Amino acid sequence: MKVAITTGSSKGIGKAIAIRLTKEKYFSIVTFNTDEAGADETLKEVKKIGDDMKIKLDVISENSVKSTFSLIQKKFGQLDILVNNAGVEKPFPIEKLSLEDWNSVVYTKINGHFLCTKYAIPLLKKSKAPHIFSIVSSLGEKPDPDYPAYCVGTAGTIAFTKMMALQLGKYGIRVNGIAPGTTRTPMWNTMGGDDEEMWKSFAKSNPLGRVSTPEDIANVIALLLTKDAEYLNGNIVYVNGGGHLK
Repeated sequence: MKVAITTGSSKGIGKAIAIRLTKEKYFSIVTFNTDEAGADETLKEVKKIGDDMKIKLDVISENSVKSTFSLIQKKFGQLDILVNNAGVEKPFPIEKLSLEDWNSVVYTKINGHFLCTKYAIPLLKKSKAPHIFSIVSSLGEKPDPDYPAYCVGTAGTIAFTKMMALQLGKYGIRVNGIAPGTTRTPMWNTMGGDDEEMWKSFAKSNPLGRVSTPEDIANVIALLLTKDAEYLNGNIVYVNGGGHLK
């Protein structure tokens, strides 16, 4: 049995990835921290096509992470895919950003990637085709002053992704980053995401004339799992219609 875990898979990009991995014949572990109702919605979709389980996971709590991967060890004995997707956003310029908000964003990205990767490695070593995916952003290389914490968090995650590709290649573990463009997800609803004119503006400014969807990101992960992509390691794949070039 092939086993995959996607952090932050109660909605948005993580939900789409969990569903797509199930379609690719992986046993998909859905995780959530606070949005259990959203995780249950993901499970409904996953159950239509394959096997699943749900775990409450706080990626910045070492005890929570250790417990999660200990459970995977006991139930499956190995892990084939880790998708480090969990993230939060606080869209405030630096002078309006509290230390608490800064930490919640940066810790979730950097510390979350570190902890989940650390405890997943022993299980990934037992897989015949192990892979770690990091969901990052072009903001890590092209900062936006309205999102300082997320820019720093994703920049650290990009560096971590490349470092892990160097370190884990000897075990056959491939590590690649996926960088979505502006993607319409429930997270945007807390930041004025229901503004249709805003989304039309985002689409108009993109070279391909639209914003990315959660399924776009999930589709690229599926592509990287094919045999033809087995030599790709340490890459940041932009899934944004060329938006990172502007």
